[in-house]
Amino acid sequence: MGRTVPTFTMVLQQEMESWGKFRRALRKEDQDAFDELFRAARLQLAGCAYAARPIPFESIAMAMLLAQQRMIGELMRRLAALEQPGDTTAHPPGWCPDPCGTLS
Repeated sequence: MGRTVPTFTMVLQQEMESWGKFRRALRKEDQDAFDELFRAARLQLAGCAYAARPIPFESIAMAMLLAQQRMIGELMRRLAALEQPGDTTAHPPGWCPDPCGTLS
């Protein structure tokens, strides 16, 4: 008969296990960061499954990048809220507080 298609949760777990040796070679603080990346991917399981990419790690990596981009945007919003209007002494020339145009 036919094969059972694994859920994306199972695919993500298999991917995490395949990176086990790499993870064990990292320092403790880097292991924590590594684990956080996979937690971010787990938050986007529905999108990863819906994308149905032939190479599942593409969806996993995109979910990780999405989490990073959201964090960058939040940090940029916080930084902009802390800055004083007209204060250019805290940043080097050419510094842009919103390179992606996400603060408007």
